Amino acid sequence: MAESLVFPFGSSEPLKEVRLVAHPKPIYGPEQVLVQFLAAPINPLDFMVIHGKYPIKPQSSITNEAGESLAIPGSDGAARVIEVGTGIQNLSVGDLVILRTHCKGTWRTHAVFGEEDLIRLPSTVPPHLASILRMGIAPAYFQLREYRNLEPGDWIIQNAASGTISHFVSQLAPLYGIGVISIIRSRASADELERTKRSLRSHGASLVLTEDELHSTKSFDGKRIVMAIDSISDDDLAHHMATHLTPGGTLLTAGFLGPRVSSEGNLRQFLWQRNITLKSFRLSDCLGRKDGPKQEALFDWFAKLLAQGTLKAPALEYVGWKRGAPGLEQTLIEAIHQSHQGAIGSRKQIFVFQE
Repeated sequence: MAESLVFPFGSSEPLKEVRLVAHPKPIYGPEQVLVQFLAAPINPLDFMVIHGKYPIKPQSSITNEAGESLAIPGSDGAARVIEVGTGIQNLSVGDLVILRTHCKGTWRTHAVFGEEDLIRLPSTVPPHLASILRMGIAPAYFQLREYRNLEPGDWIIQNAASGTISHFVSQLAPLYGIGVISIIRSRASADELERTKRSLRSHGASLVLTEDELHSTKSFDGKRIVMAIDSISDDDLAHHMATHLTPGGTLLTAGFLGPRVSSEGNLRQFLWQRNITLKSFRLSDCLGRKDGPKQEALFDWFAKLLAQGTLKAPALEYVGWKRGAPGLEQTLIEAIHQSHQGAIGSRKQIFVFQE
C-alpha cells in the first residue's frame, strides 16, 4: 500500500482538511517509472498552492470511495526509482531523482512519472539535501545570475535572510565576488539575535541587520548596492531597502511571505523617481529557459558544491514518515501547521520517509 497527504482543492479552509490516506500503489505504463519518495520539504509555495493563490494548480490527485477528487500537495522532493517501464531509456532502478516542475505532488510515499518529469542526481547526495536543491539552491542561483548583470565588487541586500533560499544566496554570492547584506526580523533576546547574526555571517553574509537597524545604519557608505531581493512583499521594508540602491538599481520581488500595506507612500512612484527596475522572480521561467541537459548539468554542479562543502545546508528539522505508524497523520498535520505559522527563526521541515 501507498500513502498520500491530500486535501479537497477549492475548499474555503483547505489546510484544515488535509488528511492522510492509504491506497494501492499507482500503476505505471511502458513510458513511465514508479518512484518511492525519500524526502519532501514543506515550502511556502506549497501553502500558496493549497490555498489556490498560485498560478499552477495541483497536478496529481486520487479519487476516494465517494468519487471525490482529492489533490496531493508538495512541489519538491527526492525519490528513488523502484520500477521502470519497457520504453524508458535514460533512467534505471535505483536512480536518485527530483522533480523538474512544480505541483506534481510530493507529499506521498509513491508516485508514477514520465521520464521527462524527472532529473537524475548523483547517488552520493543525501536525499534530505537532494530534496531542497530545486527550490532552495536553484532559486538562489537564478536570483544572482538572471536578473542583474552583477559584477565583482557589487553588493546586494536581501530580506527574509534566515530562510533557505537567502541562506544559499549568501553562500553563492561570494563565489562571484558579490557582497551580501542580510536583513532579518529581531529575536526574542539579544543572545538569540547575536547567535542568528553570527550563524548568517558564518554562511557568507557580509553584514546582518535587523529591520530596525536598517532604518538607522551608517554601514552602507562606500558600498555599491545594485540589487535588493524582497522575499516578503512588504512595501515598507522594500522601500527602505530600495533607498540604499544605487540609481538604476534593481528590486527583485522573490516571494510573498508577509505582505503588508505601505505607510511610506507610493512605492512604485519612488522606484520610478530613482530609475529602479522592478522585476519578478519565477523559478519555473528560469528553469524553462534551459533545456534538459543544461538543467541536469546545473543540478549536478549544485550537488558537487554540497559534496565539497562549498555550500552548506541550513539547519533543518526532520519529520519521520513511516507507513502505518500509529499517530502518523497527526504528526504530519502538526508539522504542516507549524510550518504554515512560520515562527521567527523556525527551521524548514522535511518529511523523511522510513521503511
